[in-house]
Amino acid sequence: MKITLATSCFVLAAFVAPIAAHAEYFCNAPQSQADKQACELAKLDRPDVLRLFIHRTRAIYGLYMPNYVTEKDAERWDVARRSEEARSIEAKDDRNQIKSVSR
Repeated sequence: MKITLATSCFVLAAFVAPIAAHAEYFCNAPQSQADKQACELAKLDRPDVLRLFIHRTRAIYGLYMPNYVTEKDAERWDVARRSEEARSIEAKDDRNQIKSVSR
């Protein structure tokens, strides 16, 4: 019985796609110390610190960011990041206006 590469890939994708599409939220009942630490960082509303922790320990624990962040938190963090970027751009514009007026 020959199984072609295409058939193997199709069967693998059928099992992997549903798992990848839905991340389980681990903070309801963290299992390991790494899960507990990731959940604490998520609670602190410090997405960059959580991302750095997950990135630095990926080879050890294999953590996945969506497992520790709810969709609501991710949206709130995205809005905050965009507003920070807007304030930064506004501050640069203000500095440029002051420079052009002083010349």
